[in-house]
Amino acid sequence: MNADEGGTLRLLTAHREITDREIEQHGGRIANTAGDSILAEFPSAVDALQCALNIQERIASVNSEIPEERRVSFRIGLHVGEAMVRDGDLFGDGVNIAARMQALAAPGTVCLSGAAHEFVHRALPLRFESLGPQQVKNIDTAIPAYLARPSAENKSRPLHPFHRRRETYLARRFNDLFVRAMDEITGREGLIVLCAPILASISDAPGLDEAGLAKRLNSDRASVRRAVAKLVARGLVIKSANATSGRVQVLHLTPAGAEMHQRFRPLVNAMLDRIMSPLSDQERDLLQELLARVIAANQAKAAPEPKR
Repeated sequence: MNADEGGTLRLLTAHREITDREIEQHGGRIANTAGDSILAEFPSAVDALQCALNIQERIASVNSEIPEERRVSFRIGLHVGEAMVRDGDLFGDGVNIAARMQALAAPGTVCLSGAAHEFVHRALPLRFESLGPQQVKNIDTAIPAYLARPSAENKSRPLHPFHRRRETYLARRFNDLFVRAMDEITGREGLIVLCAPILASISDAPGLDEAGLAKRLNSDRASVRRAVAKLVARGLVIKSANATSGRVQVLHLTPAGAEMHQRFRPLVNAMLDRIMSPLSDQERDLLQELLARVIAANQAKAAPEPKR
């Protein structure tokens, strides 16, 4: 955090998306969060351990693409026991023991209490490393502890070294990431990817016509026309005659369109942060500068020759 607060927060947020999704998929419930910690309960110890190991495997996959000094790793503790519930939060010795098991775990591993180990060691084909009885804070009796490590299998396929050197492959994969993420955002509203930047452009420069909008977005007129028609049909954009020419139709956001644009903005920013989370702030700025130079240079090449 001291070296790169913004980049670390983006990376932590990306890791939290992994943990939250895995907890939900394994039937768990997040009872409390504080800073970078999570307290969750599960209907079964087996589900809890499988979830914990999946989280560690997926975070290890992300970390493998990040410089070692920027990696964020997690410890996970697991216990089976009674807990008191108040306003959805969990309290009691059972919670305290789980927290103490977490403190005993090495980064990237899961530490189980003896009680949890009894439920899972016959159900799952895993190797457990015994840490022996552990005297932990605020618990009178020693607690047997066991360490479980995620498999060496990588949950995401790393890029082949050959593909890392191919600009066309990297550009296509990066574009696919962006388009899929934008499609997820706009698809929830029954819109297409181009609708979001059109709403943003009309908000920034009301009174554009379709030709000016296509130029601003560096997109073809036909694609812009189709997206504008969808926005007009939804009542998010209106067309009106240009006050000067009276013929060219200019575009404005309706109140519903302005509200949709404001709703999209934080979603798009969060999506960009998620995609760029492996980068530090300095690396992110450098990437933006390099991409801007590539785009500007290629636009200059494509510009028509001036008439003489």
